[in-house]
Amino acid sequence: MLYRDIAYICRETITLDKNHRPKTSYSKEQIYCNVKSIGQSEFYQAQSVGMKPEIKIEARIFDLSDVSHIDYNGKLYKIVRTYQKTDFIEITLTSMIIDNK
Repeated sequence: MLYRDIAYICRETITLDKNHRPKTSYSKEQIYCNVKSIGQSEFYQAQSVGMKPEIKIEARIFDLSDVSHIDYNGKLYKIVRTYQKTDFIEITLTSMIIDNK
């Protein structure tokens, strides 16, 4: 299977600024993936519990420990759900309010 899209997995790091307020930063690692759409039934089931999934990413299996967000097309997404299949993983994402620019 060819992976045509590029995304970045983001590991969240929280540090304190000079005024001792928490500041969130992300270390990124590039992955190759395919972007898929959310199915109609999956979308409505998620809506019924207050979630709004927007895109689904399919990639080869990689280490998701400490990964909370994914950057795709300059937009930061939060991971809602992961589903591991035989040799790849599906990651369902919801968008954050902020753009990562």
